[in-house]
Amino acid sequence: MNTPHANTRISSVTPLRQISLAIVALVVASCGTAGPAGSAPSPAASATSAASTPSATAAPAASARLIAGVGGRVQVSPDGKWIALTPPQPGGKGNPPWIPTIELHDIDGKLVRSVDAPTPNWTWMPDSSGIFVSMDAPQRPATLGVLDTTGSAPRITSLLMSHQTLSRDGKWIVAGHAEGCCMFVTNPEIRIAPRRGGDATTLVTAKINPKGVGLLGVDAADRVVYRDGAPIFRIALAGGTPQQIGSIADFATTVPGNTSPDGTVILVRGYEPPRWYVIANDKVTPWDDRIGTILEDPQGERLLVGRGALWIGPHTLLVRAPSGDVSSFDALTGQPTATKARLGTSDIALAHDRGRLLVARGKGSVLIDLATGSERDVGVETLSDGARTSRAWSLPTGGFILSTLTATYRID
Repeated sequence: MNTPHANTRISSVTPLRQISLAIVALVVASCGTAGPAGSAPSPAASATSAASTPSATAAPAASARLIAGVGGRVQVSPDGKWIALTPPQPGGKGNPPWIPTIELHDIDGKLVRSVDAPTPNWTWMPDSSGIFVSMDAPQRPATLGVLDTTGSAPRITSLLMSHQTLSRDGKWIVAGHAEGCCMFVTNPEIRIAPRRGGDATTLVTAKINPKGVGLLGVDAADRVVYRDGAPIFRIALAGGTPQQIGSIADFATTVPGNTSPDGTVILVRGYEPPRWYVIANDKVTPWDDRIGTILEDPQGERLLVGRGALWIGPHTLLVRAPSGDVSSFDALTGQPTATKARLGTSDIALAHDRGRLLVARGKGSVLIDLATGSERDVGVETLSDGARTSRAWSLPTGGFILSTLTATYRID
């Protein structure tokens, strides 16, 4: 899960910071908007200076195929079966009022359906069964809607678009709840509602920090993990007495957690000061910087609230040493494993697939083999800094989808 993809929500923040983050959220969420199709790949696109690029064995260029008729700035479903996008607002004078749409394409680019949406702010649900949609744009988290992949219109829920996620069995939507307006928004509750429709109920009420509780994730046992002040708690979806599993007392602001694919590890990042924490094995542990820097996944919803880890296994992520050497790290057992890959100072990891790392380098992209360190030029030209204008997803069947500002490609 990822949850991932396109999706803002911060608990226990100062009013000024809350407003700033909300503005950033709306801007970044619109990155789901597509543009016109671009030109064919250019093999020369990823050239960069020797000073910022590690030395590696060269390999033949990778195969990048343009997906015609889709455009750019898409979002790929976590199961790799769907490509979704919101076409851009037409420019010029005299156009009729713009009604955003969500276009659903199959993974080969064939348009399956187009659905009117109240806003262009949306993100894939973790199980790929539908899309979370912002139903309005108030001065606090918006009303949360759900668009099923087979649906003809978004369905309004009784929740807010605030840290929303799914239970691991896919039966419940879990989200934060906000009250107040503008500079006086608080987040006093976490609520749940049936995925298929029904009224929301309150699962957690703030007891330590009256200004808000922070939803961090749902673990492998379908327990909601959250922060209330410094303590970190977990509680079953059915309710009951919360269990404290640790605390994080040295910063005032946290973002929603980043849950490992198997739910055994939840990473939490604070920004005052900036630091990662690992919630695993019934305890909360500060990240040891001697291990390296966690490679961040720039895709999807996490862009709105801080990037999550780039997971390459059930509970394994990638870390980068100051030298640029890349290692895999088992966040559940605490064991690192060296790879042969090495990143340049300006390289940005985009996605991982079966031992290959897709990396944005300058205005292009390369594939790096973790086992050998060999590199292959993807040959996709971007309009500007590839790390900022390109987004990528690995496919369960192998390969990647790479989307730039103007076009989307399949890489095998």
